[in-house]
This record gives sequence, C-alpha cells and structure tokens, in this order.
Amino acid sequence: MIGKTKSGINTGLAIVFLLLGLPACAERDVFTVLNSGSYIRDQKEIVEAANWNTVKASEIDIRQNEFCLTIIHLLQGEPYIMLVENRDDVLHILVVEDFFKTIALRKIVTEKEEISGINLVGLNLNAGEVKEVHFVPVRDGRFKFEGGQGAGIFATNLYFSPLSRDAVKGMVGSFVVEE
Repeated sequence: MIGKTKSGINTGLAIVFLLLGLPACAERDVFTVLNSGSYIRDQKEIVEAANWNTVKASEIDIRQNEFCLTIIHLLQGEPYIMLVENRDDVLHILVVEDFFKTIALRKIVTEKEEISGINLVGLNLNAGEVKEVHFVPVRDGRFKFEGGQGAGIFATNLYFSPLSRDAVKGMVGSFVVEE
C-alpha cells in the first residue's frame, strides 16, 4: 500500500528517489555517527591508550570473487592495521557490521583521504583500491564477513546487492578475536 508520509510526500515516490540515489552511495564507505548506541562508546580513549608503535598488520585481498585470508585471527586489546585490497576489475563491498560494532576505530586511510570519528558498517572498494582500517578489537568472538559486487543497500542488520555473488562464489570469511 502506498501512502503519504508526515510531510505529505508519497511513500512510493520517496522510495524511487532513494533507489535513484544508490549509485552515488557506491563510491563511499557506509558509516554511522560515532555516538551510535550499538557501537563501543569509549573508542577514542581505547585508541589513545593503544601502543601504535607495536601495531600488527593483517591483509585481506579480494580476487576473483574470493577473500584471501578467509580467517583472520586477532587479539583483543591489540592495535591493528587491516589492509583491504580489491584486486578485481569491479567494485566490491566488504560487509562486517557485527565486527565493526566491537572495535575501537582509529581511522580509515584511502589514497585520497583519512576518515576518523565514525562507526563503520561496510567498505566499498573500487577496482584496484586499497584501504587501511586502523582499529583495536575490544570484544572477543567470531564474526563472519561477506562481500558483494556492485551497489547495495545498507540498513541495520541488512545488506542487499542485486549484483552480489557473495556466498555462492566464496565471498565469506571470519574474524576470530581471542582474549
């Protein structure tokens, strides 16, 4: 049923405008405000207390619709720089919201910019692009991640891409955070 919103805009029309704007979202990472309740609250303090001189690097390569490494072992409370590289010729999306909710994010570094003061939901990686994610895992656990291809729609606990091949083509993996 199509109705009107409080502002009087037809909801069907609003959905069309939202869908038309999706290609613009494909160029940016998807994030939420820093004080979002489901993310670690004292991220800034955790990041500042970490010893970044002893940082450990981990790498995720995306190639031929697969992640390499598929299982990434991390220690709770240790700082990391995760290098994510899209080695394919198409845009890929790394979706791992449950993991991102349990880390203290220091920054994301791309070729063009450095982003801080956000909570990450997913990473968009253009063909050939590399992004660095600087973080400290705060909670232990196992967190599955998925990948997709092309523009997608992100919402709380939902990701959908009509072009995604994800699990069918091996675009899955997991982070294992140990105490």
